[in-house]
Amino acid sequence: MKSLSHTIGKNRTGFTLIELLVVIAIIATLVAILLPAVQQAREAARRSTCKNNLKQLGIAIHNYHDTHSVFPPGYVDIRPNPGIADNQGYWAWSVFIMPFMEQSAVYDSLNAGPRTATQAMTSHQSVLQGSYPSFRCPSDTAPQTQDVNNCAGCAIVNTAGTNLGLSVTNYLAVNSSALVRYNKATNYSDGTSGATGLFFQNSSIRFRDVTDGLSNTALIGERAYVRNGRRNLAGDLFATRDRDGNGPDSRTWPDAATAVATGHFYDQGLVRIFGSTLDAVNPVLPTSGQNDRFHAFSSMHDGGAQFVLCDGSVRFVSENLHANTSGQTDTLMEYLGNIADGQVMGEF
Repeated sequence: MKSLSHTIGKNRTGFTLIELLVVIAIIATLVAILLPAVQQAREAARRSTCKNNLKQLGIAIHNYHDTHSVFPPGYVDIRPNPGIADNQGYWAWSVFIMPFMEQSAVYDSLNAGPRTATQAMTSHQSVLQGSYPSFRCPSDTAPQTQDVNNCAGCAIVNTAGTNLGLSVTNYLAVNSSALVRYNKATNYSDGTSGATGLFFQNSSIRFRDVTDGLSNTALIGERAYVRNGRRNLAGDLFATRDRDGNGPDSRTWPDAATAVATGHFYDQGLVRIFGSTLDAVNPVLPTSGQNDRFHAFSSMHDGGAQFVLCDGSVRFVSENLHANTSGQTDTLMEYLGNIADGQVMGEF
């Protein structure tokens, strides 16, 4: 006859219900503790990759300057009368640095300058709509190309008359400390006379023109595709297009005549390749319609966005950095986007 203790030990082959519930509760607690840490680690890695991307862009622009003695043009308009919007595609600053990003084949195939972006989209659509991780923040989940159904100005019309979305980029050149402008400023104290940054139409700014100091002036910054549920569409890579006023995300203001008179030039799609530091980073966008906050910089990183400065260093700029829209260059954020305001930058 078997002993009672032997029989009890033999029959106990699994967990009781209470033990099982305790184990499940412990596992759930561990997951709840570890998951945020894993997500934070992943975001830290993505942010580091984004920083490296911006660093490489800064080095490429420096190499461009070493070769050509100027920064690349903000965008190229080769027409005899560039003050008239014409619904055409224009080559942007990003295409000109491709030879310095180990992408000479891309630059050569596009043949930027002699050939228009419209012609290139017809013959090299795959290049203008390609994937270029060096121009994308990995924290941003934007699509590879712009959605032409919601942004008519984010596309190039090929010679067949078809709207084709350009590749999306999260990195935009700094155009101004005020509103985005197509022409160079004649007065750097308020920005109403033109662009106070490095990049504008057919620009040819040199290191010596950045009198505020290379370490005090922003070169390129981030912009998110979607921010707080509102589409901001980030930017267009390699080219931009004259805004024709169609589609819910087109800037229907001001009209072409006003744009020419004021130098805003929304109609040439400048807000798709340029940003301004008039507003703070990550501004609250309107729930509908458009306003000047769509010119601002933003990111999916918590608390701010990353910028590469003219000296090639990459800095994280807090969304709490002082900014206002007074019309004068009088805040740290505005100083950052102005090459010659003469103000002391201070800590940021």
